[in-house]
Amino acid sequence: MTLDERKWREWTAWSALGATAANFASIAASHSILGAGLGLLLLRPRAVRLPPVAWPLIALLAWTLVSAAASADPAAALPQIKKLYVFAILPLVYTALRTADMCRRATEAWFVVLVVTCGLAIAEFGASAASELGRGGDFHGLLIADRIRGFYSHWMTFSQVATLGALTLACYLLYGRRRPGSGIWFACGVVMAVALVLSFTRSAWLALLVGGLYLLASAKPRALALVPVAAVALYFCAPGGLQERIRSIRPEANQSRIVMWRTGLNMVAAHPLLGVGPERVGPRFAEFQPEDVEELPPGFYGHLHNLYIHYAAERGVPAALIVLWLFGQILFDMRRGLKRLPEACDDRRYLLQAGASGTLVMAVLSCFDVTLGDSEVLAAFLALAAIAYRGLAETPSGSSAD
Repeated sequence: MTLDERKWREWTAWSALGATAANFASIAASHSILGAGLGLLLLRPRAVRLPPVAWPLIALLAWTLVSAAASADPAAALPQIKKLYVFAILPLVYTALRTADMCRRATEAWFVVLVVTCGLAIAEFGASAASELGRGGDFHGLLIADRIRGFYSHWMTFSQVATLGALTLACYLLYGRRRPGSGIWFACGVVMAVALVLSFTRSAWLALLVGGLYLLASAKPRALALVPVAAVALYFCAPGGLQERIRSIRPEANQSRIVMWRTGLNMVAAHPLLGVGPERVGPRFAEFQPEDVEELPPGFYGHLHNLYIHYAAERGVPAALIVLWLFGQILFDMRRGLKRLPEACDDRRYLLQAGASGTLVMAVLSCFDVTLGDSEVLAAFLALAAIAYRGLAETPSGSSAD
């Protein structure tokens, strides 16, 4: 190995670490570092490695371009085409972080940045609570209208990224190799959990529940019998505002989502192959609005709040099927890799479980939001998938191109 190659590997590793860690605080910083990392990859294209899951991602990119070209307004698709830049996270992380130990160190950096973000969000909650209660206002209404967001511009972005980070940390504590100082990481997990509760984001709560049940079934399957009892106890011990938010999950309290999904299905019926075009769902919403809906319920109608329906309506049914292929392949590969590993705690097991639980979380979150359309959420998911496949490459029957 020449000195130049050693420097190249060192700088690509730092760029992968910087781009993924910065994503938990600043999208501008993350994309700047990602650009530097992409430039390094272009210097040595033969050294670039792609995990098997790259194929559904390449298919999604290609179909997006085809849908944009066929759209009545191709120029409108420019924001989605520019977002394809974020997909460079996958080859950068998979190429640069070559071992399970390097991936583990990278995730520790993620946890540090994310706990700062969650701490800021908790402080934001406290400031809002003190201000609103001091005026005698409706604090519960404030929480719904303007929720905590940390360093992010929207509470949905914050809650989704924090959910991915919290489940990754849970896998780290459950399955990673035992090291001194685990109590510090447990405290970080508590901060993340508190921030997610205070986010008042129901889809994040549901995703955490599904991810938690998966991890519990993997680690302590007999304890699943206690989950209903614990859930009931937590509900009745929760403050009134949290109970009200949980009760609001019922369909009659979410009529806007139902209207959006019905409208999306009308778009799919009219344009099943290529959709109405990227970024064209919002502008053409009224054209496909159900005839029996005379007045739209309060809500944001710029997208359909469901990744699968939105992509089918925007880019065609094949795009939605490609997303299912993406999630399904990761889950299949991770579960197959886990069967080959010994039961003992190991960084490889941690990375594979993080990939599996993170993908389950994304699949659930995608039922209520266009997750892959958010650059921060997309980058966090792709980084998690890349390190999971690095762990897979180090399993007994795994294959590595290095």
